[in-house]
This record gives sequence, structure tokens and C-alpha cells, in this order.
Amino acid sequence: MKTVGILLAGGMSRRFGSPKAFATWNNQFFYNLSYAALDRVCDDVIIITREELLPLFPKNLSLLIDDHRFSGDGPLAGIFTGMNNIKADQFVVLPCDMPFITSDELKRLMLYRSTGDIKAVKQGEIFHPLVSIWSGSLKEKIYQSLMSKNFSVMQFMSTVSTKWILADQISDNPASVFQNINKPL
Repeated sequence: MKTVGILLAGGMSRRFGSPKAFATWNNQFFYNLSYAALDRVCDDVIIITREELLPLFPKNLSLLIDDHRFSGDGPLAGIFTGMNNIKADQFVVLPCDMPFITSDELKRLMLYRSTGDIKAVKQGEIFHPLVSIWSGSLKEKIYQSLMSKNFSVMQFMSTVSTKWILADQISDNPASVFQNINKPL
């Protein structure tokens, strides 16, 4: 089974004030931390980013910008772009602004048995739809959603078989691990 990691690193970072992908924690860029987690559990990893950020990434990484039809249309467009450019049975999706997620959490999420289209993480009442595993068979449904101007990841997830995995089932310290960083550290 081919597994590809999709690292979403192209958001506008309005609240953050600068590109989150290049924020640092322990002298490492956020995108490096997330990339390392994906790289340990996936056959390939691709980074979806904005065109103006491309020159900031090392040239040896697989980089894509959103499909021109959906440029700037959010994370669902990024997921589609990844699926549309590389074939895989499943895609492990991770945003660059959750840098404390490690390969350990991703491995546990991958091992969690589910027959659904998407496995995603829920921590109490907080949903983390971008810490998830998507079936490669969803590409056409995502395309149709985007063409219909339905860009919400959560809305899309409600139209397919989504299994929510509790964060404490895949992490020993979910409160620390599943932090979405929206302000500089």
C-alpha cells in the first residue's frame, strides 16, 4: 500500500503575521518538524505551498503549489493538489502549524483500524481535520467539492465516511502534541 504525506505549508498566516512554515521551535523550522514526522511513516512526502514561498524551501524537497483553478482556496485545495500530482492508496495530511506531532502519533493513527474514507483526530471537543489520513479514492469527490465552491474541509468530511480518533488513543500527551500554533512562540 503506497502512502504519501501531504504537508500543508501554504496558508496565509494572517493571525501569525509571517509564514508559519518558517517559524522555529528549538532552532528548527515548523515545516522541518512536520516533514520529519511524515518522512518516517510515508513512502513519499510532498509540500503544498504558495508560489511566493517556493524559493524559501530547499530545492531537494518535493514542492507543489495549488492547482491554478483552486489557488488560495484553502487546505482542501492543497489536499486535492497533492492527490492530483501523485498516486497513492492513502495520504497522510499534516499542517505545518502543528509542529509537535511526531511520527509516533502518525504511526498510531495509521495503525488504527477503520473502513472509512478518512481517519482524523479529535481532542475533546476540538477537531483536528488536518491531522488525518485520506483514501486516495477521494480525489474526484474533492474535485467536485472544489468545483462547487465548497472549500470547507469539515463540510467535505461530513459528506464522506469519516472516523474521528480520540487524541488520547494515539498520544501519551495530547494536550501538548495537538497544539495548533497561531501566535509566535
